[in-house]
Amino acid sequence: MEHASDERLTQLLDSGRPDAGDHVETCPACRSRLDAAREALAWASEAQVPEPSPLYWTAFRAQVSRRIDSERARRRRFGLWSGLAAAAGLAGAVAFLARGPEPSPAALAVLPAWSALPSAEDDAGLAVLEALAPVSLELAECRGLDDCLGDLSEAESLELAEALRQEMGRDL
Repeated sequence: MEHASDERLTQLLDSGRPDAGDHVETCPACRSRLDAAREALAWASEAQVPEPSPLYWTAFRAQVSRRIDSERARRRRFGLWSGLAAAAGLAGAVAFLARGPEPSPAALAVLPAWSALPSAEDDAGLAVLEALAPVSLELAECRGLDDCLGDLSEAESLELAEALRQEMGRDL
């Protein structure tokens, strides 16, 4: 024989029927539990519970709001960190997969150094610099090229201009 569940007893209490109906009327244990529950309900309904002051409800609302805000902030922080961790993991996976196969030893051969300047054989400007060698020693004492060119005498300026014309004439 199966006794009535707590849910069934609660349904009987809520219905307000004086007779329990099925199994509860015939089973002394279930009938006793139902009677005890009715007495407890009657005793609870007679109890005088004062209503809390309005200050209590104001403080209660404020506390609930603080907890909700705290939980939202915690979830945002967690969401941010978990998002960053996921992005870092994804970036690592992409970097690992994009790495490709290991290069062969032939591919690792050292390339010759590259220079923006032409080789000495192909550089026509070296001849101009060699022609200006006596002047270049004086340039080393200047603060800047414009300062040194401004200090050239008229004869030195003409000599420099002629050397530049000759050098440029060769290339043209």
